[in-house]
Amino acid sequence: MVNDVTPVVSIIIPAHVTNAEQARLLRETLNSVERQRYRSFETIVIDDGSPQRVDPALGEPGRTLILRQTNQGPAQARNAGIRASRGSHLVFLDADDLLLPDALDAGLGALRAHPECGFCVSRREEMTYEGGEVPWGIPPLPAQTRLYHSLLGADWYILPPSSAMFRREVVEQVGGFRDPWGADDLDFYLRVAKDHLGWCNDGPAVTRYRRYSASSSRDGERMLRSVRVVYARQWPLVQGDPEGEAAFQRGLARLTAIFIDCLAENLRDRARAAQWRRASRSALLLGRESPRRLPVELWAAAKAATSAR
Repeated sequence: MVNDVTPVVSIIIPAHVTNAEQARLLRETLNSVERQRYRSFETIVIDDGSPQRVDPALGEPGRTLILRQTNQGPAQARNAGIRASRGSHLVFLDADDLLLPDALDAGLGALRAHPECGFCVSRREEMTYEGGEVPWGIPPLPAQTRLYHSLLGADWYILPPSSAMFRREVVEQVGGFRDPWGADDLDFYLRVAKDHLGWCNDGPAVTRYRRYSASSSRDGERMLRSVRVVYARQWPLVQGDPEGEAAFQRGLARLTAIFIDCLAENLRDRARAAQWRRASRSALLLGRESPRRLPVELWAAAKAATSAR
């Protein structure tokens, strides 16, 4: 049974578990939540139509609530978690990332010190799929509180969602998350940052983000489609504002280039795995997005397929 005392923080975790390995990662995520030094929190796991039941990952009954719904994607799963939550502050944690022990203390401390801000963002660490160290550095947080143009211009990203903490009234004011799948978190951040200041808390990292090529955020086709929908929604808000229009054009170009790179990566990975139908879809879309690049990437995909035999 979930604790009856109203918590200060609600940690919302959408989960679509398809195999035992994903269940194991969810268990690691929940273990990291239980190691929080700040204890007035609840955890809400939304089972978003998982083929495999998530219950074994939950461990002993306690402060974790599980909700089940048909598969509707992370935006709607998070919204279900918001509706069920009781905390005055919200953290959105992905089912394969880790909260570090001082995460809730850091977020609450920043928001108490800066009541003018509707949300705060803290530093992150990154790890490989296996949990090992990564060879690259993490960009610093921007030294500003008006973050809309920075986010719109893709000068900087809120990555992952668990690096941020939001006041409940802010989340409710913008209406939670919206589809499309893929860039629904960016859509949410832009709507929040358009009307609310955000504090960038440049202290120790609060979360550890798992990077790997099979992540849904590396699906080039989905992300290109999703990002374009998000930016189409933003254009009426910045049209006629030179700074906003410049950020719009800069961000759309940068994100398009990133996800064309992902599309090429998808093509190689799918060829290596002999997933020919999916590889063909990646190749066709890459040909439309970047015709000059297609021959080079087809050659790389052929080499990847040969080396995998």
